[in-house]
Amino acid sequence: LVLTLGMAVDANVIIYERVKEELRAGKGLSKAIADGYSNAYSAIIDGQVTTLLTGLVLFVFGSGPVQGFATTLIIGIITSMATSIFITRMIFDDRVTKGKNITFDNKLTRNFLQNTHVDFIGKKKFAYILSGALILISILSISFKGFTYGVDFTGGRTYVVRFDQPANVEAVRAAVNEAFDNAAANDETVDNSAAEVKQFGGESQIKITTTYKVANESSDVDVEVENILYNALKGFFAAEVSLEDFTSTQTNPNGIISSDKVGPTIANDITRDAIIAVILALIVIFGYIAIRFKGWTWGLGGVTGLAHTALIVIGFFSLFSGILPFSLDIDQTFIAAILTIIGYAINDTVVIFDRIREYKEMHPKADLRQNVNEALNSTLSRTMNTSLTTLVTMLAIAIFGGEVIRGLAVALILGIIVGTYASIFIATPIMYDVTKKAEAKKAKK
Repeated sequence: LVLTLGMAVDANVIIYERVKEELRAGKGLSKAIADGYSNAYSAIIDGQVTTLLTGLVLFVFGSGPVQGFATTLIIGIITSMATSIFITRMIFDDRVTKGKNITFDNKLTRNFLQNTHVDFIGKKKFAYILSGALILISILSISFKGFTYGVDFTGGRTYVVRFDQPANVEAVRAAVNEAFDNAAANDETVDNSAAEVKQFGGESQIKITTTYKVANESSDVDVEVENILYNALKGFFAAEVSLEDFTSTQTNPNGIISSDKVGPTIANDITRDAIIAVILALIVIFGYIAIRFKGWTWGLGGVTGLAHTALIVIGFFSLFSGILPFSLDIDQTFIAAILTIIGYAINDTVVIFDRIREYKEMHPKADLRQNVNEALNSTLSRTMNTSLTTLVTMLAIAIFGGEVIRGLAVALILGIIVGTYASIFIATPIMYDVTKKAEAKKAKK
């Protein structure tokens, strides 16, 4: 949903920036809107189709949470395309027909990042050094420190508990974690007692998943886990509840209303499917960009930028897991974060590539470096507006979203920052470098 909103905002920002360019060129409002939409279509469609293809691959080859992500993404792309291209155009045309004025800027934003002349290609060496250092740190952390895995990847026992009054999720989480930590401290055979606690189906229902003795399939352990839950949660019921009532809905409508067990094998299947789906999505992205922009160097630049961004975010999860005061476990949330970052970053890169292609067609005799730098400068306003809009949303989720989703929000904030940087300083320069080498090799032959 976050990615869908971000891309919907981005499509509108692209259109508005294009309209502003036409107005600055001296065109009338009606003509500027028509030409602005017309010139924005290719960037919007390329970005949305690239992400749509990614969603389709993830849906076909992914499983579980990956398929859920893909389904939401595909629906979101279709609806955002309809609203950004058709609905907003209808609104503008209606206002223009009625003679009403429409403004696309104000005194503060009119010249925001206009007429910039930054030599982005000239700064590529510094970007390569910085990115190389970050990637090296990420690889070292992944290799030597590893990750903290959530129950989605380790497996675990899951219980849905219904209370006879609204339950405070944070208080329940603290009580459950303390109970399982104490149980694990008294048993040397237990090396993982993580518990995941979420509200589920109403204020009085909580879903609890624990990795406590997950490898032990015996019914004795099932009874032990139920006892631990009972002792941790009995104080959250308004009326006194017995262990028998807590573990059986036949005697009491409250307590444990359902239970399930996810083994490590199922978790491993989800992991494998997620990895395969992401790799195939990157291949499809490479192919589409290479075909659409008539050159494999464009596809290489785009995919390299994605891999760069994803690796740094993954390294962040490894390096700061257990250090920051919120969960950075590798779980379904982590998969969603990485997939969202990939979708966001490729959209950003495609918009820049689209403008470079446009400049090459407008100035075919100009040097590639000049066209690339001018394209990057001309899209700088759109890049910053989209990134800041999405960052504000993520900051709100990080601050007010609660403990469970805070890790996701922080990962997305990092992904937006790194992804925006990678689109400008990694994907585009790599496309430029490889293209220049290919042209030099061709000229030599």
